Amino acid sequence: MKNRNTQTILFLFGIVSILELFSLIVPPESIPIRYFTKPLLLPLLILYDYQNQQNRTSFFSAFRIALIFAWLGDILLMLPNAFVPGLLAFLIMQVLYIRIFWQDCATPRKGFVFRHLWIMLLLVGYHLMIMLPVWPYLGAMQIPVSVYSIVISIMVLAAINRIGEVPNALTVTIGAVLFMVSDSLIAITKFGSDFAYSGFCVMLTYIVAQYLIVKGRNRVND
Repeated sequence: MKNRNTQTILFLFGIVSILELFSLIVPPESIPIRYFTKPLLLPLLILYDYQNQQNRTSFFSAFRIALIFAWLGDILLMLPNAFVPGLLAFLIMQVLYIRIFWQDCATPRKGFVFRHLWIMLLLVGYHLMIMLPVWPYLGAMQIPVSVYSIVISIMVLAAINRIGEVPNALTVTIGAVLFMVSDSLIAITKFGSDFAYSGFCVMLTYIVAQYLIVKGRNRVND
């Protein structure tokens, strides 16, 4: 029964994801469907995580609270003039992810990143590549975006640091990197130059990212 429930939830998540992505590549008249599809994505992943955990305890684990903040961020970013509250919701989610990923490691200060410090330099280079072109256009958002950029970098490093320490660490790492890519695309399109199907690319990377993070952490005790 448990396996059937999780498979049903995943099936519904797949359908909702397809509808969400489809709404981003068709004429604007169909956009209202996003007010149903986008808010459903994270609740389905939260239910999947809860149904599939091996030892069910409290529903409100630290990981699922992080997902709830992501859900709030999804909704807020759909509203006019709610970009900063949405950014704050995702910032809280990122901080919780950092705490969770760090605690996943038995010896975090001896983890993968600390054995391969070049990864930090790679992330710094990536963010400079994204931030420098849009920096003049950020205006009052320079500090909030900079803080968020630093925090999501730490989240990615915390995910990478788990490699070799816990099961499915690579899956979570790929998800974390895709999450960073999705947020980078938002920064480029909002503060720089938009491009064709940018919304589709943002949501595709975001959906896959959150799914992989949930899937990868599924066998790790909360």
